[in-house]
Amino acid sequence: MVFVPPELFVPTLPHGVSYAGVFFTDYDDRPLLLTSVHHPREYQYPGGLLDPDEDPWTCARRETGEEIGFLPTSLDDAPRLLLLSFTPPEPPWPWKIGVTFDGGRLTDREIERIALDPAEHSGHAVRTFEDWSRIVTPRRLRTLRASLTARRTGRAEYLVSDPRTPGETG
Repeated sequence: MVFVPPELFVPTLPHGVSYAGVFFTDYDDRPLLLTSVHHPREYQYPGGLLDPDEDPWTCARRETGEEIGFLPTSLDDAPRLLLLSFTPPEPPWPWKIGVTFDGGRLTDREIERIALDPAEHSGHAVRTFEDWSRIVTPRRLRTLRASLTARRTGRAEYLVSDPRTPGETG
């Protein structure tokens, strides 16, 4: 193999997007999801795209604070990885790699304290997995199941998303 200098080689590599989020539940292990303003039937964990020079944990903490209005004390601890996700290209988006961290269990008082950024989210809810399974997309349901499994087993999950069908969100 012929050596190619990085300044010539790197532009030939495929490029993608990285994001990070935080999985929270209440003390009954009911997941918290936020409703997207831009896609009203899409439910999300607090999180978002990495900024330049930002690592996933820093991104997850920043986005959580921005999206729910405060940083829960559970995010003061060392990060615990729950899920690594890969999504193939979905034009106009390139491939995406996502990292989901365990945000722990929120108290009722913390859940009441949530103050959403109205530019991004219109609502939030804490529901059982069974209740979420009736309203979220199959893709989000797989993410919820993987996050709950990783928390229960203490082993991170790896999830590869199937390509979206036309018009599908979440």
